[in-house]
Amino acid sequence: MGTLQSKREKRLHETCEVTDTEIVYVKSMIQLKEQHSNRVTASHQQASDILDSWLFQGNWQHANDSANLKSLSITHIINVTDKVLSNQSQQILHIPGKDSFSVDLLKSFHATNEFLDQCHQQGGRALVHCHRGVSRSSTIVIAYLMHYNKWTVLQAYDYLLARRPEASPNLALLLQLARYEKELIKDNDEN
Repeated sequence: MGTLQSKREKRLHETCEVTDTEIVYVKSMIQLKEQHSNRVTASHQQASDILDSWLFQGNWQHANDSANLKSLSITHIINVTDKVLSNQSQQILHIPGKDSFSVDLLKSFHATNEFLDQCHQQGGRALVHCHRGVSRSSTIVIAYLMHYNKWTVLQAYDYLLARRPEASPNLALLLQLARYEKELIKDNDEN
């Protein structure tokens, strides 16, 4: 386990120009995930209700199941995959990217937060999905929870894990969330 972790840290250092302080913070997010890992995971045949029955998180199948979308009254979809959805009845925001260390979702947080804010203000219901509903979609949802509730990344991730235990952004995405938290703190200090 320690060797795997050190290999991941080395890769993070090599690909993301990460500081030691950021590594410590990412480790605290990994520990949070490990604390939740002993919880019984509910079957996720349907998308997870994340926020007040208007924000849901799921996978590619959930986004392509018209009966599921209709039963949840989904009006907005954030698609965080390299594939294009063919749904015509929902507003779709496509954030292309594969689940890898090279995907940069940080630059998309403003657009995804704005899209979700508009959905909520219009009384809509949103589904955020990626291929498996684990890493990229979790990153977008955590960023939104940080924005919406003025939470730290740890608070947002803890909240999400209680509702979707399989949520697990990759290390590069955890780093992007840590950096986003710094941006939010800076913005709040300036206002």
